[in-house]
Amino acid sequence: MQRLNHHHLYVFWMFARTSSFTKTAESLSIAQSAVTSQVKLLEEVLGLSLIDRTNPRRPQITDEGRRVLEYADSIFESSRELINWATKGSLPKKRSIRVGAISGLSRNFQFEFIEPLLKEVDVKFDITTGDQDNLIQMLSEHQLDVVLTSRNADPDHKTQLHSHVMKRSPLLFVIGKKSKAKRRMDLNSILQTHSLFIPGRHFEAKPELDAYLEKFKGTRIAGEVDDVALLRILAIRSGEVVVMPEMGIRNDIESGDVEVLLKMAPVEQRFYAITRQKKEPNADVRFLIAKMKQEY
Repeated sequence: MQRLNHHHLYVFWMFARTSSFTKTAESLSIAQSAVTSQVKLLEEVLGLSLIDRTNPRRPQITDEGRRVLEYADSIFESSRELINWATKGSLPKKRSIRVGAISGLSRNFQFEFIEPLLKEVDVKFDITTGDQDNLIQMLSEHQLDVVLTSRNADPDHKTQLHSHVMKRSPLLFVIGKKSKAKRRMDLNSILQTHSLFIPGRHFEAKPELDAYLEKFKGTRIAGEVDDVALLRILAIRSGEVVVMPEMGIRNDIESGDVEVLLKMAPVEQRFYAITRQKKEPNADVRFLIAKMKQEY
């Protein structure tokens, strides 16, 4: 097995900051030919193409090169921390986990995912919210380490991404405790006098949900909502019936603020953690995924 030459890796790491062989050579006080040859040696050892040289004037880092840079960042950051600790007694810099979460995602799910980090003094997390397509793009460009979502990755992306099923949550018909509905009435009767709010078109199991609702003839669907947090508010305050995943309303059920009218056993919402396809360099993300799967 060939050993990695960290000097070659360092030259490539420096090149990535300028995208110029000439500027890299100047900053390292070596010949430009030495920069190109050492990067090529690194590519040979790794068996990867790290730089796209199609345009000699504007060489670009490849996707494989960006992955190698993640490892390089970690290696050289650790080296700096070692030197600071040995020479100055400085404490190590906190490790960072970059999490993306789609807008409207269950806060309970997000909290359970990051909960193991709360007592880790040397780890910090950054959470970015947005629509799934943008977050997946950021993940592909190595700006995020993981994306939390209630929808699986688009089939076009599945060759580059890996979806980990973290939780399955059944759908519930719920109603707020302040509603005037008589609790002894069956759900069909309640729906004759109450409106219904349901998950919107982005709900992954929408076809199964719509098929299930066919049995409740004459039900007035007052709104379809993608945001689980808003569905929760509607369940508590509107006085109407709401269909939503148990994960998003669990605390309110326990406190008695809402009542479960029916558990929709055949229909469920899945929650995913999406990572890039190959082995992740971020061990903390792997730990969080394994931890939640173990508890699930």
